[in-house]
Amino acid sequence: MANPGDILRDRYQIVRELGRGGMAEVYLATDLYEQRAVAVKLASLELFEDAETGARTRKLWLNETRLAGRLRHPHIVETYEAGTSEQHAYLVMEYVDGESMHRYAAADALLPVPTVAEAVFKVGNALDYASRLGMLHRDIKPANVLMGAAGDVKLTDFGACYLADVEETQVYDVGTLPFMPPEHFENRPPTVQTDIYAVGVMAYQLLTGCWPFRGTTFQALIHEKLHEDFVPIETRRKDLPSALRFVVHRAMHRDFEVRYSSWGQFCEDLSRAVPEQDLPREIVFDSARFNALRGMPVFQGFTDAQVWEAVHMSRWAEKREGERLFSEGDPGDRIFVVVKGSVAILREGRRLNVLEAGECFGEIAYLDETHPSRSASAVAAAASVLLEIDTESLRSASESLQAAFLKAFVRILVERLKHADARFLEARS
Repeated sequence: MANPGDILRDRYQIVRELGRGGMAEVYLATDLYEQRAVAVKLASLELFEDAETGARTRKLWLNETRLAGRLRHPHIVETYEAGTSEQHAYLVMEYVDGESMHRYAAADALLPVPTVAEAVFKVGNALDYASRLGMLHRDIKPANVLMGAAGDVKLTDFGACYLADVEETQVYDVGTLPFMPPEHFENRPPTVQTDIYAVGVMAYQLLTGCWPFRGTTFQALIHEKLHEDFVPIETRRKDLPSALRFVVHRAMHRDFEVRYSSWGQFCEDLSRAVPEQDLPREIVFDSARFNALRGMPVFQGFTDAQVWEAVHMSRWAEKREGERLFSEGDPGDRIFVVVKGSVAILREGRRLNVLEAGECFGEIAYLDETHPSRSASAVAAAASVLLEIDTESLRSASESLQAAFLKAFVRILVERLKHADARFLEARS
């Protein structure tokens, strides 16, 4: 292949090679316009003209190029740009400073159980987002999940994806054999359960370092998938919680009538199956935080990506009963959401209101930039868990998230005005 620096030097400065496969090479590069690190994937156009494999290769590559700017989720590697030069096709993607989870799929390199459960949950949420856009990944495996140096999780390689609205680029015989569901070999069309099965196999492998099958040949493995039961996960590992074993077994069940039929069911069961820790799960796990926020009225109308952004930018804290959160006249530098417990709002020592789980407060100081100080005090009325968002962080967040919060704050203020009017009329009657 030609020197990638010669092809992309006007915009991208190649730093080093990250890896290569049968279809492409991937390089770490600097985007000279945006001043950020990116991953550049290069494929020779000669591959697209090969008499035997060219048509298939073109379709797989086109699948990835169609995703440029389309998939925007915290746990999916974003594709920024796609194009061609005289001899090459290229993709410019988000760079993840880490490595694939394939490294942790061996018995001597397993991650802690909560870490695996957290990663699998995030992959499930990312695939739920993709499925809502009409996409199935169809090649889920540890090698296609990246774990950043800070422990973040990113799903990558959508070349084999099934696009419900793009018939001409479909490639049907794709995937990696151990992760293919039994119905694939009965020529059934792919569904969301195709990816759920693969995630179940991946979870099994990341928890045990073993395959869930006994077969060692292509034919034996297919026969086992179609006609036999997989090896129970407790046979490979004895210390896993029963709830977690149930989730993995159901996700990769041979009968798709028994298998999970939606990511919502899968993620809900998985979040409940994570072992309890010394701290509340609301604080320990991003997945539990996401679940907690997703059902709250404050986040009504938020997309999954916006909720994840809020999770990542917030701080979660426990408060003792009677603990003061802020006083009248303090700077209005934080917005709060009650996750658990209750908070009393006071002015000059008089209780004005008690806010329960799911309610938001502190937004007035954020909205009133000319007088951003507290007009009341807040005290934990009971032992509570609070989400705290720094106002400067919110002002630096994506425009999409800022707009979603602004709409939520307006909705909250309207509701409070309605209640205030109702109390006023009741007092006068």
